[in-house]
Amino acid sequence: MKKLMVIAILVCSCITLSFSLYYVGVIFQSDLSLSSEARPMYNEHAERIVIISQEQGSFMMNEVQKGARKAAELHQLKIDFWGVYRSNLEGLIKQIDIAIASKASGIIVEGVDHPDFDAIVKKATEKGIPVITINSDAPNSLRKSYIGSDHYQEGIIMGQYIATQLKGHGVVGVIQNLVSPTTDDLRLKGLREVLSKFDGIQVVLASNDIEMSQPKGQTNDILNHNPAVNAFIGLSTDSGESIVQAARARAGKKEYPIYLFDDSPQTVMLIKNGQVKSGLSQHYEEMGVMSVNLMKRWLDATQLPLENSYFTPISVVTSPEVEVSAP
Repeated sequence: MKKLMVIAILVCSCITLSFSLYYVGVIFQSDLSLSSEARPMYNEHAERIVIISQEQGSFMMNEVQKGARKAAELHQLKIDFWGVYRSNLEGLIKQIDIAIASKASGIIVEGVDHPDFDAIVKKATEKGIPVITINSDAPNSLRKSYIGSDHYQEGIIMGQYIATQLKGHGVVGVIQNLVSPTTDDLRLKGLREVLSKFDGIQVVLASNDIEMSQPKGQTNDILNHNPAVNAFIGLSTDSGESIVQAARARAGKKEYPIYLFDDSPQTVMLIKNGQVKSGLSQHYEEMGVMSVNLMKRWLDATQLPLENSYFTPISVVTSPEVEVSAP
């Protein structure tokens, strides 16, 4: 009899314990579900994108990163920002090679139209890593797409604006990037195409000499050989202050209208102070968002193939508050 009672007690205890454990489990799962909904966590195996810049720390790259972070958070992607601090093809290629070795899911990089760059993009492609170029292109490479401004169209837009400002007459000195000229070549092509239609406008450049690589040296060289120059255009970004200083040092009280192809805080301040006539807004943050969105589309294999290029808006900025042209 005692044995039966002991067995019955043990059976009841086991049943009670089983029910208790079941309800504890249900409550725990419910709490975990609520916690997960309130605070989503990234999968440790989430896809990782590496964005590599030729000018790490620049205004352009900071804006690109701002947009890229927003898009990466939306898609729950891991994202790293690498780059070199001065335009340096060798350093840029080394960064891409490291990204390949680290098995990045995708690479977004400022392109360079050069065989060595094309070779490293080919290596990434062969490893199954898609490459998208941003802000500057490498059209002969195996990159999947280009996101950024149409630099040729930038030249067209700025040329039309300058021709109107000069009323079809003047000698215009052009300051360019002689070290890494690909982007500037496209801008200059568009600029010349427009200004050549005006018989009263002459375009002049500094001597094609490595000693003239800096904006100040180019400005002085143009003034030495073309004293009739009455306006300057800076094709390369962040060249404004150097052009302003050199022109003022040579001209005394004479004011030269200066036009630039960027809208960095430095350029905006020069416009606000009346030292520069206009800049060009290229909507870098939008480039960052678009590049990550398109990389995610490629990785998910949705809506493929990508278009060859995705051009972001261009606007002429005449004051910190006003954008006067947006095609």
